[in-house]
Amino acid sequence: MLKNTENAEVGDILEELERINDLIRKNEDLFNMATEDDVIEAVIFEQRSLQSRYAYLLKRAREKGIRIDYTDRL
Repeated sequence: MLKNTENAEVGDILEELERINDLIRKNEDLFNMATEDDVIEAVIFEQRSLQSRYAYLLKRAREKGIRIDYTDRL
């Protein structure tokens, strides 16, 4: 039972990393299109939040011994 729980957690971490990575890319697109100061500030705030979440997930992945091979994703 513990193995299944660990495998599920690894899968959850990997899925969340991919989801956050997609959100970061979309946020960068928004930043490049934004022209109003308030929108730019909001996008920057969101970007920092996403980057913090991504860094947290990477830390958890390292703690779990998860290795991500990005060359497979090209």
